[in-house]
Amino acid sequence: MKKTNYYLAGLLVVSAIVIGYHFYAAGQAEEQIIQLIEEQTTGDHAISVKHSSVEVTPFTGKIIIRDLTIILGNHIERAGRLTVDLRYLDVLKFYFGGTEYALKNLNRAEALLLNPSYVNKSTLQQVSSDSIHIHFEGEALDGIRAAVTDTVFGKPQAIRAEGSRLRLQFPNTLVSGLQVKDFQYRGTVAAGDRLFWKEGRHEVTMDSLIWKPFEAFQDKYGFFIKGFGYSTDAIPFQSARFQSTPKPQPGMLQVQTRLKSELALFSADGLVDLQQPLGKSALENATLSITDFSDSFSRVLENVEQLLSISLPRSEDGITIRIEGSISEPVINR
Repeated sequence: MKKTNYYLAGLLVVSAIVIGYHFYAAGQAEEQIIQLIEEQTTGDHAISVKHSSVEVTPFTGKIIIRDLTIILGNHIERAGRLTVDLRYLDVLKFYFGGTEYALKNLNRAEALLLNPSYVNKSTLQQVSSDSIHIHFEGEALDGIRAAVTDTVFGKPQAIRAEGSRLRLQFPNTLVSGLQVKDFQYRGTVAAGDRLFWKEGRHEVTMDSLIWKPFEAFQDKYGFFIKGFGYSTDAIPFQSARFQSTPKPQPGMLQVQTRLKSELALFSADGLVDLQQPLGKSALENATLSITDFSDSFSRVLENVEQLLSISLPRSEDGITIRIEGSISEPVINR
């Protein structure tokens, strides 16, 4: 009986030590993450990172950062809560090996952002969402250094994400306003590249969209939009897909876009020469194709052709139109 009590007491002591150790290790990991943030921003007046709290949960691999704000020049990124879900062994690496060792050996992770947003103060571009679930594969330290210090990526990086209630505002571009119910994203960048968005490969799919074109587009094509029974500032689409691939020429992207509505399928393909602001980016070898007509769409097109005494470039597959100009001022090449 006494031996049983001794064994039980010993088990309780060991359990208390293990539990206490896990809480201590979690606390140490919190301090090292805070130190990492300070090290990456101290002395660099262009970047600022603020948060209300950092928490590492014991016995799990979750890192929770609340009220996160990152300011990098004109770029402001916010999230009400960022939860990074790691394997617990990855969290322990912060304690045993230090921050640099842990991030260098962190090759995959998941993160959940609640109410994330992005604002560019110079262009007034805004992106926000109710939530985004992110899956990362690569090397965390390499990715952070490349993003923060504007150096090349030493290792290939890949990001997958899905989210809900996406909202985009890009003034003076075709995407002056866009609301999306659900979306998925995948982006990759190769080792040796420097700019994730310009040099990486990206694909976005979206469901249940409401598109608000910029005012000049509404004024110019409002007659046609109203002819299909839509408001000029709230055009619905069932789904969309966007792909961009970098070309050898610096700042040049091969872009493919698909928009599906109850009326027809709209496809745009071509080259985009990126400029600042984004609306001035030139379109090259771009085409707009309209296929899969509904009956109502066909009737409206016929009425438009008769009313304006024009003949649209039709084929067996549909209509194909060459597009020139810029993203903010696309022009039909007849």
